[in-house]
Amino acid sequence: MIPRKLSKLARILVDLSDRPVLYWASVCGFHPSNLSNWLRDRETLSEENQARLLKALSLDPDTLKLDPSRVHVWIVALHELETLTGAAEAFLEADVTMTLVSPDPDGPASLSQAPQAALLRSGNIRIVLLRKLFPAKMSESPLSQKAGTPWIRPALIPRARWKATGIASEKDAPPLLVPGPFLFDLVVGNVSIETFDALMDKSTPWEWKDVEALAKKLGVTAREIAEMIQERSSG
Repeated sequence: MIPRKLSKLARILVDLSDRPVLYWASVCGFHPSNLSNWLRDRETLSEENQARLLKALSLDPDTLKLDPSRVHVWIVALHELETLTGAAEAFLEADVTMTLVSPDPDGPASLSQAPQAALLRSGNIRIVLLRKLFPAKMSESPLSQKAGTPWIRPALIPRARWKATGIASEKDAPPLLVPGPFLFDLVVGNVSIETFDALMDKSTPWEWKDVEALAKKLGVTAREIAEMIQERSSG
């Protein structure tokens, strides 16, 4: 394998981990400058050390495929989607299905501030997308970073569609409601393949109860939620 391609794949996974190079150097026992330079396409890691890094990133050094025995977590910044699309093209060979997850509105009120996440499945690869949050801008809708608010669509990912049938990839789909503690397990990858699949297979199209549940969670009216969905769908 061409070293430049290996470093490119590793860079993508390092970026999606949202961890600094220093962290991965520490995990692998490398001098940080050697790893940093290798990620810039310089020959500062031996083949053995390159393989060690790829394994730490859950990428098979021989096949360059993601480990199918675990649930991967990719942290995504919405203004830097090039990394996500590059990862999809590099690692997701089959068609991709997607669903959003949200804390159950009947759970603890404190979970109104909770992770924004989506589930992806491509063949035997399963991924949790976690939205990377930033301080809200003055021009940003106060709803935009609330838990359960639609935040990503399959149209942004190559070969992706909603798991729920009958919803266009450029439209919003209803989130799956899950218990708050389980949502936190999801976003750190602490969930079995079987549980991931069972959850994703519950995806359904929009129903009025979904709109009402989302409105209750965000403290607005169902009509406001419906209008917000319509605005995003027509935007």
